[in-house]
Amino acid sequence: MISIFCPYCHKYTSLTAATQNVSTGMGREVTVRAEWKDSGENKWWIGITNCCHMPVLILEDGIIIHPAPLPSPTDKRIPESIRQDLEEAKMCFSISAYRACAVMARRAMQSACIEKGTTKDKLSEQLQELASNGVITKELKEWADVVRWVGNDAAHPNAEKVTKEDADDILKLAEQFLHVLYVTSAIARERRTIRGK
Repeated sequence: MISIFCPYCHKYTSLTAATQNVSTGMGREVTVRAEWKDSGENKWWIGITNCCHMPVLILEDGIIIHPAPLPSPTDKRIPESIRQDLEEAKMCFSISAYRACAVMARRAMQSACIEKGTTKDKLSEQLQELASNGVITKELKEWADVVRWVGNDAAHPNAEKVTKEDADDILKLAEQFLHVLYVTSAIARERRTIRGK
């Protein structure tokens, strides 16, 4: 069972294997899974999305899925301009553009620093200012520094290569940074309002 964010309707859905009827040659038909093996003996199959019933082509257990599934949606409580940067980072990751992913994740984080009122120009100084002012914790600043370092490497020629693992980790750290800044505080406000506190 494979579940993806549907590239067609953008909903989270599982896939059902497509079937086809095959003649046995004796006037009978049997139903089999729609699959085939390529010259390298890799097994490909057609999956049907359970949300909108559209086809996707899958290698083995999801090594390759075409069209590529969408990344997970970003929480709407993150301000729109910052959310757009993070979503672009996710799209870059989904098409294996790992340097671009790291740069956009860094940009989303810097946009959040600016939105939170930093007066500094450089991201390293912005993060230090937010930590000094108690807007972010020391631990959150450490997460952000990792995103900053990899994002800097991605943006500059002759710097260290950004691997898939780097980009995946950076994306997770940037999203968690934004969740702490925006989502968790919004959830707390919502609960307080509901309870009248």
